[in-house]
Amino acid sequence: MRVIVVGGTGNISTGIVKALLEFGHEVAVFTRGQRQSQLPDGVSFIHGDRQDRAAFEAAMQAGAFDAAIDMISFDREDAESAIRAFRDVRHYIHCSTVCTYGGPLSELPATESCELRPIKDYGRGKVAADDLLLQAHADGLMPVTIMKPAHTFGPSWSVLRQLGSDGAWLDRVRKGKPIIVSGDGTNLWSVCSSDDAGLGFAGAVGRETCFGQIYNITHPEFMTWDEYHTRAAAAIGCSIEIVHVPAEVLLDVVPDHCGLLESQTQWHQYYDVGKLMRDVPEFRPQRSFEEAVLACCEAEAERGISENSDDSTWEDEIIAAQRDMACKLKSREKK
Repeated sequence: MRVIVVGGTGNISTGIVKALLEFGHEVAVFTRGQRQSQLPDGVSFIHGDRQDRAAFEAAMQAGAFDAAIDMISFDREDAESAIRAFRDVRHYIHCSTVCTYGGPLSELPATESCELRPIKDYGRGKVAADDLLLQAHADGLMPVTIMKPAHTFGPSWSVLRQLGSDGAWLDRVRKGKPIIVSGDGTNLWSVCSSDDAGLGFAGAVGRETCFGQIYNITHPEFMTWDEYHTRAAAAIGCSIEIVHVPAEVLLDVVPDHCGLLESQTQWHQYYDVGKLMRDVPEFRPQRSFEEAVLACCEAEAERGISENSDDSTWEDEIIAAQRDMACKLKSREKK
């Protein structure tokens, strides 16, 4: 099949494109061309901006693609444009997000029927897009599948920490500095490599069983946040010292450093992927968490990306304050 991936040079989409090629599809990507491509040979490129609606829709119609995987549709307006652009395809796959479920989750592990109560505009926009696209499917305009990735990372993205996208945390680990983990470190989290997620997206292409369906897509196993940080540190050959700080303290004192904590990681966030594994047998995650961490770090080193944890003091200040408070409380108990 001739498949177009809209936004095909990003984090998850890089894994999707590789899987599509492995499965024998002819692949094109639509991109603004602002990101250095890490895609393999054999991919054709169409450059443009989907916000230029008329040009985008005309280009997609002219391509006469059999299937489309849309990675950068974020709201109802994007979805309306996608319906016009891809009204003739045999299958349209929309990349949504588990952020549509919000938090705390109404069921654990969360299935695709989990209540939708998104916390931020990103999740609310995806809900609106999903709803419109599923209605288009019901109306017979085009076959639609909704994919909801959880935390997915690969060589084009840094290794997140529980609090958010602070790329300096592994530098702290390398330098023997302690790191903060919220709560008692036992909240559960789902994470998947972009290469493994790519198998799920690519395996669904053209599969009638998937038409009109919603799928969570992440690794079927999950881990605690203490385990996450400890395993990431071990992958780069380091031990780690974890300091637990209550979520409410962090969100009050350093909210700018806690975007992920605010919207997801202060609660359990793990998902059932049994439906996807049933309908798309190609989706059998193989890459270990440690392998994915190393791939990210190696790619950052090749690109010359390096964040110095010495440039920021907020984490050390919170840890010092917590330890000082603990010492004072112990002194009072002795008296």
